[in-house]
Amino acid sequence: MFNYQDFGLKEGNLYEIIATTYSITKNGKEIKPNASCMGIRMIDGEQIQISPFYSTITYKNLKEYSTIAINFVDDIYLYALAALKEPDSLINLTDFPSKYYDFKYLESRAMDVPYINKAWAYLICEVSEQLQKVKESAVGEYKTTEFRLNIIFSKKLKESYNLFNRADNLAIESIILATRMKVAKRTNNLDLYNKFLAQLTSFINSIERFGKNRKALKAINLVKRFIKNI
Repeated sequence: MFNYQDFGLKEGNLYEIIATTYSITKNGKEIKPNASCMGIRMIDGEQIQISPFYSTITYKNLKEYSTIAINFVDDIYLYALAALKEPDSLINLTDFPSKYYDFKYLESRAMDVPYINKAWAYLICEVSEQLQKVKESAVGEYKTTEFRLNIIFSKKLKESYNLFNRADNLAIESIILATRMKVAKRTNNLDLYNKFLAQLTSFINSIERFGKNRKALKAINLVKRFIKNI
């Protein structure tokens, strides 16, 4: 039985993770993995709550295949790769790099489920319930589906002693701001875009002032390239 406390989790807290899902090609012979940054919560001591946007591949894969891996990763750069990829990428980041994927075979699914091989731990979950919600964000009100997940497999690959420091936390906030800036630009909300830009500039200046966090700096360089091309 899964004990969330063994993984350092607390009920109700929001955790940033990389979610991996899959789709299957038309010939039914190839698994196509997908990685995305998501926020999760432990609820009721044994379930995970996740709410991907309708437009995301994560949402579509969950609806069709009902299986997802929750990856706990302590490398900020991997978050940037997962969050900033897009099909029409102008920075040549159309997919999360395949070298970071590995697969766990689940007999119950007769399926290889993708996970991040650089994660310090991962959970494989299946959908148990779907609830329709209306939420507020910095870019406005939106409808979403809240998926409640049962944990069917868990694996700790190593002990993680890395507590995110200030540079790591600011890098995560910068990645989130970059994705919001693209939405603001697309909807021609220049006031909101400029607000996000001011926040992002402040975060980047702070990270660069810290100077010694190589992974955070690498993530920020990717954010800069992304912003330059939206």
